[in-house]
Amino acid sequence: MSERENPSAYAEDEISLVDLIQILARRKALIAWTFAVCVIAGFAYAFLATPRYEVEVRVDHPFASELAALNIGRNGPTGLSPYTPEQVFEYFSNQLASDLAMQAFFREVYLPSLDEGEKSRSEEQLREKMARAVKVSKPDPKGRNLYTLKVEAETGEKAARYASSFLDLVARDAAHKLVGDVRNEIELIVRNTERDLGEWRVTAAKQRQDRMIQLSEALQVAEAVGVKEPQVTSGRLPAQDKLTPFLDGSQLYARGSKSLAAELGVLKTRQSDDAFITGLREAESRLRMLKTIEFDPKAFKIFNADGEIIVPAKPVAPKKSLVLVLAAVLGVMGGVMLAFIAEFVANARRKAAV
Repeated sequence: MSERENPSAYAEDEISLVDLIQILARRKALIAWTFAVCVIAGFAYAFLATPRYEVEVRVDHPFASELAALNIGRNGPTGLSPYTPEQVFEYFSNQLASDLAMQAFFREVYLPSLDEGEKSRSEEQLREKMARAVKVSKPDPKGRNLYTLKVEAETGEKAARYASSFLDLVARDAAHKLVGDVRNEIELIVRNTERDLGEWRVTAAKQRQDRMIQLSEALQVAEAVGVKEPQVTSGRLPAQDKLTPFLDGSQLYARGSKSLAAELGVLKTRQSDDAFITGLREAESRLRMLKTIEFDPKAFKIFNADGEIIVPAKPVAPKKSLVLVLAAVLGVMGGVMLAFIAEFVANARRKAAV
């Protein structure tokens, strides 16, 4: 008779709820042992593992009032536009998310803070550990649109110190970069202004030489024709079309030799043409103001922390209660599984012995 025709063959393989309970009762020692091992392991991890404390800091733009020292001299005659909080913060945010910031933090803060035992590890391992401990998140457009810095360490004090040091390093380097760009901008304007002033003076000197040549030739003509007095008086002015050549040099001799000689003598003894250059004094004033602008990277703020950096009181890992609950659940599930496996192996051996 086949198994299909013999229902008792299925009956032997079927396990009822009562059978399951009996199996668990017979193997209660194994379940208890497995549960105890998992709970002890979870307890050991929860209370003996190195705790991890986390500090989270969000950073935002500086206030416009905090940029007063940076914007001194950028209004008025200098022609420079004041820096806005958004422009200044861009320097900070670019530095914050850069590898240069991580390298500077590793070299200046993280590495010196390690003990001799940790320093014996390879630099690559230490950098990987630091990369897991220090993370910068870019703004979330759906949130407050702020950069976020998260720092983990073995103690709350170290995590807070790391976060503060990291932000200080980023602010320092970003401020120096900003001041360097500002100085380069001003130096370029100063060089261009000095070049313009020099060109204006050279042009004025050449124009004075040209005028002296015109006056010398006109004086020769006036003396040759015997014209000593001006041919134009305030009481009898010629028509405008006749006055133009009298002034522009084509009939300059009509001014008379006395007038021509007087002007020529003044031009020859003139020491400087600055008083006759339009816009020169304004340019000199602008140049003086530009040269007096000084910058101190510590005199202005380049970012604002959204709240104080507070030392965390509780670690973020390990979460003791969660670890113990998971250990207990794993112990029960593992014990039940081992109980069924042990029962299956025992039944297989009994059948083989028969």
